[in-house]
Amino acid sequence: MALLPLLFVLLVALIACGETPASHPDHESPAQVSAGPVDLSETARQGESLFNANCAQCHGQAAAGTNLGPTFIDRVYHPGHHGDAAFHLAVVRGVRQHHWTFGNMLPVPGVTETEVSQIVCYVRHLQLTAGIFKPTEYQLAC
Repeated sequence: MALLPLLFVLLVALIACGETPASHPDHESPAQVSAGPVDLSETARQGESLFNANCAQCHGQAAAGTNLGPTFIDRVYHPGHHGDAAFHLAVVRGVRQHHWTFGNMLPVPGVTETEVSQIVCYVRHLQLTAGIFKPTEYQLAC
């Protein structure tokens, strides 16, 4: 009998993980959110160059997304939901499709940990400018 509540909790967790962005209450479609012009730190400018060279073909210019990969200018990528470490792991290990329908992301060889940190800095600057998070929710460390 004690197993039934555990199975219920597991079922609820699995259903929650299967939410689509459109069904997520915090979701804002990419068309509704725009990063606009961004005043970038030196680290973020380096990250922008690295992003354009390694990520933009799928994730779009200014992380706006393409038909090959999602935008990062979305509440789904809020630092409280996908922390900086998630970006590092994605580059090293790849990512199984879970929020979007673009398919799995393959690892990105040749991008160093320092370079990923610069890319994350750039993405977080874009997100801050777009209002994905408030400065009180996440401190830019770059």
